[in-house]
Amino acid sequence: MRIVGFVKTSLIEWPGKISSVIFTPGCNFRCPFCHNAGLVNIDKAKRLSRIDEKQILTDLRKRKKWVEAVAITGGEPTLQAGLSKFLSKLKKMGFLIMLETNGSRPEIVTKLQGEKLVDYWAMDLKGDFTNYLKFIGVKDENIVERVKKSVRLILESGVEYEFRTTVVPGLHDLNNLKKLAKQVALPADRLKTKWFLQQFRPVNTLDKKFLELKPFPEEQMKIFQKEMQKIIPNTFLRGL
Repeated sequence: MRIVGFVKTSLIEWPGKISSVIFTPGCNFRCPFCHNAGLVNIDKAKRLSRIDEKQILTDLRKRKKWVEAVAITGGEPTLQAGLSKFLSKLKKMGFLIMLETNGSRPEIVTKLQGEKLVDYWAMDLKGDFTNYLKFIGVKDENIVERVKKSVRLILESGVEYEFRTTVVPGLHDLNNLKKLAKQVALPADRLKTKWFLQQFRPVNTLDKKFLELKPFPEEQMKIFQKEMQKIIPNTFLRGL
């Protein structure tokens, strides 16, 4: 599996757990507000120094006494051909695994669930499904249905999960956030679902025009949270 970034110890990636974080290159979305722009385009990402997988595993083995989990992020990890094999190695070492995904490859979600390789799903939801292509910067109509399928698979997975939405001025407002919440979680799912509204950061964005945007102020984010909690009670804020 191609790895281009490694954070040896993190206290924030997986709430309540000490984890290491692994970054993979390449993404099939082109969200203009993405703050990991250097990892999105696979051709540009190829210029990044590759970190040897064996080196990562050796380091993790040394850290096993205090690091209990590994989070895989990107980019989009489900694009990696060697993902399942790599996660199996982590599992055999005794680590809990968080996988962060945009949900565009439900077949990989199904595969990893069948192999019981993921303990925590963290899925980004970019905006309401009616206008999803506007948020992700691509024109493939099939992606929306694939994302919806991944949502349902994760809701029914039986393992811990969270959904995340980065709230961007000019793209998001209360109406489309509430619309997305209702589209994602049926009434039977709403009490068990965790949703994080993440404050947009104008740093290293894919579309440089977004560098000029000012994030929603904390007061407005709290209003979003309060209104969203009427649909998804476990709605939290992140990044303030």
